[in-house]
Amino acid sequence: MPKPFVHRAVNDFVLPRFFFRSDQQKVKGWINNSLNKKWKEFRLKLWHEAEDPLLSKEDIIKNAPEGIPMDQGALYVNYLFKEKTKALCLRNQRIRGQQTLPHTSGAMSLARRRDLMKKMGKEVDRGKVWTETHKRKDGSYVNDQARDIGERIEEIRRQRPENLAEISPNDALGVVFGPEHPGRVRGLGMGAVPTVVFKQTSRRGGCSYMGSSSASAPPPQWVQVMANMRSQLNALTSLFQMTIGNIPEEFAHLFPTPAQAPNLGDGVPSPTRPRRSFDKSGENDS
Repeated sequence: MPKPFVHRAVNDFVLPRFFFRSDQQKVKGWINNSLNKKWKEFRLKLWHEAEDPLLSKEDIIKNAPEGIPMDQGALYVNYLFKEKTKALCLRNQRIRGQQTLPHTSGAMSLARRRDLMKKMGKEVDRGKVWTETHKRKDGSYVNDQARDIGERIEEIRRQRPENLAEISPNDALGVVFGPEHPGRVRGLGMGAVPTVVFKQTSRRGGCSYMGSSSASAPPPQWVQVMANMRSQLNALTSLFQMTIGNIPEEFAHLFPTPAQAPNLGDGVPSPTRPRRSFDKSGENDS
């Protein structure tokens, strides 16, 4: 979709009417993705209404739907009749046929699906949304693979009923499918990314996440690193007390143990006792 149109739609129609807590660049990005999706769906709808194998290209252009300018309709029809476009359509059709887990949500977005499930009194965690969108109207799964995955999700949901409301990499959907792609989060729809939803920093090309919002225990290597740092801090604190003395009160809260005054009887110099000078003038005076 042309960028000037998106900017005009955002600045002239959206921002004056709505208040957003998020950054405006993120808002514009979401609106751009939403408009592109709706534009694509509308173009496909127009083509399905106008397509007729018995009509020539010129006849289809003449029968442009109401409200569509003739010149714009002609450009769109000419684009669809190009050999390159036909080859792309066949390729996409072949790819769609290879999908092993088709959903039954249709054109309804996941946000609308979640809202509808809430109104029906259903739970709307990621696992439940996935199972609902992979079942037919009679309640059966779309195929055997979807049924196996759905049963695993439901089993994990039953084992962790207290964590259903938590969206994390360790919820039922995350356990079954594994790490998320950096550009999307399953079950949450358009615009959701792991760095925002899970408050994580992801590394493209890898599966490592940091700063997960879940309550899972940290990895063993992190525990060892923290233990080493704690030992080093304790050693530095002891060295500070032995060489300088009491830790000032304004810095005491930064150390793991309360600051204690050194024992003057063990040979450690007092912080208030004047130190002997070791320069030449001191030697001459002595």
